[in-house]
Amino acid sequence: MRRFDGKLVVLVALAATIGAAAPRVAPDASLLVSTDWLAKNLGDRAVVVLVVDRNDSAYKAGHVPGARFVPYATFGENTNGLSLELPAPDSLKNLFESVGVSTSTHVVLTGRPLIVTRAFYTLEYLGLKNLSALDGGFTKWKREGRAGETRAPAVERGHIAPAPRPEIVAKAPWVLDRIGKAGYSFVDTRTDSEYIGIGARGGLKSTGHIEGARRLEWQTAFTDTNDFTPKSIAELATLWSERVTPGDTVIAYCYIGYRASGSYFISRLLGYPAKLYDGSYEEWARLKYPTVTPPTPLRKP
Repeated sequence: MRRFDGKLVVLVALAATIGAAAPRVAPDASLLVSTDWLAKNLGDRAVVVLVVDRNDSAYKAGHVPGARFVPYATFGENTNGLSLELPAPDSLKNLFESVGVSTSTHVVLTGRPLIVTRAFYTLEYLGLKNLSALDGGFTKWKREGRAGETRAPAVERGHIAPAPRPEIVAKAPWVLDRIGKAGYSFVDTRTDSEYIGIGARGGLKSTGHIEGARRLEWQTAFTDTNDFTPKSIAELATLWSERVTPGDTVIAYCYIGYRASGSYFISRLLGYPAKLYDGSYEEWARLKYPTVTPPTPLRKP
């Protein structure tokens, strides 16, 4: 199930432009679906809409008909003192099967931007292939006068054959070994004060950033920070061209891997190969790995 109308028509043209400079980059139109597309496909049993959020208050107030609620806390766990680590595949399998997801399901995610992108990353790690976010979210759906509902639907349990993808998870020693090497661009999605080593997060004072990392304020990639509405493909491509060398693998990190999931998703949307450093700065600091404080200048494409 693929969609090429609306905003994503630009992806086709953009692919040619980016591809001319870096053949490895080809935008992936399947990662977003429009409200029009979803309205036409809601009756398809292979399409499952998931509302992901910290609690179900917004879900109970109204959602896309048939959508199922998934609590944010259920697809992240504390492991060895590190926050928001990926749960074991069997745990994720049980969670998403319980809301009717199967291996062949086309999952459409709605909710707050970073919760959606973290859910996307988690499902991609589990090995699901048909994953999209609803462009504009339920906010746009309502604005267009489309029907919503407040009840939770009856759900038939799904069946997932996990196919974990450890290759999208960057580990600390691997990250350390890539510093300063060609082929890798680091994107730090923390605040400016954390990035330059004068701020703190979760009680942990920052000492700076990974050498060579360029900072991205995650809000600059979205037009609505309360519902999933990414900026135009052209705007996103500009943000990434300032931070990522064409053809490089993006290594996204933040404090615990939450904000960095937004960078991971946008990288995938634009066609860049990407990994998320799940332990992020929380683990980096614990390991006493090196940091620097002078900002890395943005690229001039």
